[in-house]
Amino acid sequence: MTSWHDELARRMSGPQRHRLLQGYPMLPLMRPAVEPHPSRRERAERCANGEVLTTGFVEIEPPWVELDPTRPILVGVLPHAQCNPQVEGCGFCTFPHDRYDKGLLRRTAKAVADRIDSFFLEHKELAERRVDAVYFGGATANLTPKTDLANIVEALGRHLDLRGAEVTLEGVPSLFRSLLPGPFEVLRDMPARHRRISMGVQTFDEAMLDRMGRRHFGGRRDIRRVVEKAHRDGLTVSGDFLINLPSEPLTQMLADVDEAAALGFDQICVYHLVLAEGQGTPWAEDPAVRAELPSLEQACDNWLAVREALRERGYVQTTLTNFERADVHATDRRFVYEEHSFTPERYDAIGFGPLSISTFTNLGQRRAVKFARGKTLEGAFWGAHDLYFPYGEEDLRLLFTTRSLARLRIPRPTYRDLFGVDLAEHFGAQIEAIEAAGLAKLDADALHLTPRGMFYADSVAGLFAWPRVEALRTGGAGRRTRDVLQDEMRIRFLDPMG
Repeated sequence: MTSWHDELARRMSGPQRHRLLQGYPMLPLMRPAVEPHPSRRERAERCANGEVLTTGFVEIEPPWVELDPTRPILVGVLPHAQCNPQVEGCGFCTFPHDRYDKGLLRRTAKAVADRIDSFFLEHKELAERRVDAVYFGGATANLTPKTDLANIVEALGRHLDLRGAEVTLEGVPSLFRSLLPGPFEVLRDMPARHRRISMGVQTFDEAMLDRMGRRHFGGRRDIRRVVEKAHRDGLTVSGDFLINLPSEPLTQMLADVDEAAALGFDQICVYHLVLAEGQGTPWAEDPAVRAELPSLEQACDNWLAVREALRERGYVQTTLTNFERADVHATDRRFVYEEHSFTPERYDAIGFGPLSISTFTNLGQRRAVKFARGKTLEGAFWGAHDLYFPYGEEDLRLLFTTRSLARLRIPRPTYRDLFGVDLAEHFGAQIEAIEAAGLAKLDADALHLTPRGMFYADSVAGLFAWPRVEALRTGGAGRRTRDVLQDEMRIRFLDPMG
């Protein structure tokens, strides 16, 4: 059998995708909510045995936990799965988005609003939960027309009290700048505790933006005006940036950090670009582009330099990818959706819209379940491309450990309270290999990722999950799921958690 040290080295030699942000298990290990009927021969045999079969799909009744009414909830809304870059997928984007089609977009947004109503009519007890954060995201959430976004907001308001919640709207800078009332104003006028916007900036390098086909999404001038507009209305502003772009020098990465800080971003999110053959994106399938990427060790060094630059400019690292201005982080205006989403021992999450994810946990029952919507919103709840995963005891441990890693540490007292034994008793061999590689340090309080370990967090999480993932694969889990995902999303997934 491969040693833990060798397995970690293998993982560290491959792409570091921060996939643990999506949560254990990854989609390829989840199960289809419906299965196609058997072949004609199998049908004949089963009918001969007295079974009654219909056409189409057979819905599988997933295990549903008895919900814990004491747990607060997070709500994620994807109004649609559309974007409109001038280069397919911006070259690098793995999000399986659709091309812009206003008619389809509006029909999808209406279906999302309808689903919110029907869901809470089915599960009235969830409407009584405290809501701490709502996130409107997806492909380009602020591409949603004002009236359609307002309809979704009104549907949420019919069932949930959002007055104590943080609400975020994600999108591109240019669409936040409209002179006429639009999605920004819908967000601004929501009854919420705090409102924020999150912009996909990627870089201020105009030549690179042209290469991505993102120039029309907004440049420096647009971004500056959006930040000023948001701050005038009391909103905080987050920006997503990519590092290690093709042929990008470290000086440009640091220049992006300098400019973002000077513009007044309250949060700066930094993502290492991943391009690997078989990933399915245009840039990833171009050998010339892949040849322009830095080595993994150089990419890690660049990440460490960018991280240090942000800290020197007064930003506090709160998660693997998020850095927050210290004066904002010290207040109730800090970004909580991401922080809470990495705390599955405390929060349930409800997702609405194409490709949305929901998780429900009952620690008293030692059970949890995860649901993932397909890109096509069909059926009252289950469609041919929807997925689910029932968590057993070992899966619950992995859910907690891998999500906690996104918060940079796995707390030992919390683990002991949840599972009755110390973290090292369940994961001693993994921890020994991870410490030996300089990726984490174990003390009495927690397993802490080192700065280098933050870059290789994907490998750390993958090592924790390795035996369980292999067992699920051997048992055939995910085989049908991959077919569903590839057909629905038109992208290829690399191996789950490693």
